[in-house]
Amino acid sequence: MKLKSFAKWLYQNMHTEIGDLIKQINAKLVGHYRYYGVTDNSNGIRAFGYYIRRKLFEILNRRSQKKSLTWEGFAKLEHRFPLTKARIYENIYG
Repeated sequence: MKLKSFAKWLYQNMHTEIGDLIKQINAKLVGHYRYYGVTDNSNGIRAFGYYIRRKLFEILNRRSQKKSLTWEGFAKLEHRFPLTKARIYENIYG
């Protein structure tokens, strides 16, 4: 899934319950990592995960009329509902 389409999907689903939203995001991330997670692409998939994390923080802050979520609060939320970490699934050299 490309960055812009993922951001659009996040925006459309911003009012989904956080637990369900994280489950859906993790499923999408695992699919992305499995497809693009080949040798020598670790920087690319790590950057994708970082972008999604930042976009999720932005979207969760838009759920109310004021900025209610800080990075510390987001870290606590991530501890409770962790995002899938990027990893290499396929070694093309052997």
